Amino acid sequence: VHLRSADRSSFASADTTMLFTLAVSSFAAAAAFQPASALIQSQQHRCNVRAESASMNLDDAVAPFSRRSALAGFAAVAAGAMPAFAKEDDIYKLKKDYPVDAKQMLTNMRVATELQRGNPDMEEIVKATRAEMIDFVAFYRRQPKVSGMPSFSTLYTAINTLSGHYASYGNKYPVPEKRRTRLAQQYKEIERALARGK
Repeated sequence: VHLRSADRSSFASADTTMLFTLAVSSFAAAAAFQPASALIQSQQHRCNVRAESASMNLDDAVAPFSRRSALAGFAAVAAGAMPAFAKEDDIYKLKKDYPVDAKQMLTNMRVATELQRGNPDMEEIVKATRAEMIDFVAFYRRQPKVSGMPSFSTLYTAINTLSGHYASYGNKYPVPEKRRTRLAQQYKEIERALARGK
């Protein structure tokens, strides 16, 4: 079948119109989907920003918490150690009760007397014991009811002996064996007198 020239022109025009229409439709569809895509990207960006912000806030919250925990732990350890130090100091303080103080004085003097050269705690123990001996004599010597007791009299003599040793040789020099033997005998006499309430 042979088409006339006019018919051919008509078909060509129709094809061109159809192609143009398809192109416009494609652009319109792309334009219609573009806002949705942009919206999705925007929402994803916001989610990422929020996630980063939440992560930073979490880090900020954890850091102070860790510091607080460390400080609290340290404070707890320090608080637990304080009673131990207080207890050590307490054994060298007078209770203002003669039987109690005399027994404690006797115990501390025995410890100091038996210390040997090289003991790392010797100087501190001797210093504390000497201070206690001074306080003990100063407090109880002025009390007639106590100063006349056999236990106090012997204890006073032992205190003079031990104090004289440290005054002559210093806090780091051990008590010689001969003097230590004499003090040990006096300590036993004091102990027996205290047991009898005298």
